[in-house]
Amino acid sequence: MAKKRNALELVPVKKWYVKHVENEGLVSLKIYRNRWYDKIMHRLFKTPEEITIDLDEIGSRVWLLIDGERSIAQIGTLLEEQMGEKVSPTFPRLVTFIRYLYNGDFIYFKKGK
Repeated sequence: MAKKRNALELVPVKKWYVKHVENEGLVSLKIYRNRWYDKIMHRLFKTPEEITIDLDEIGSRVWLLIDGERSIAQIGTLLEEQMGEKVSPTFPRLVTFIRYLYNGDFIYFKKGK
């Protein structure tokens, strides 16, 4: 029987092509679309070469806490310490946001310790 993985033990890691800009505590993600297939799509369908995604206060804090070393559980604990009741219920909201980042191809996971 395969062992189930606990989502809170996973360590999110930012993808190399997703950069961020911080302005007054809020983060904007910059995704540069300059891979070969992106260039084809840009020529054919006039897709943008750069996409900007503005995160809210909580999303910005989560993005800044993702360092490739902290697990989702550790990020949640730090988030609760830094933002208090603002993020309640912390872990369901955090897991949902992390899932959005993963589905958007902004992060990948590595196994925790």
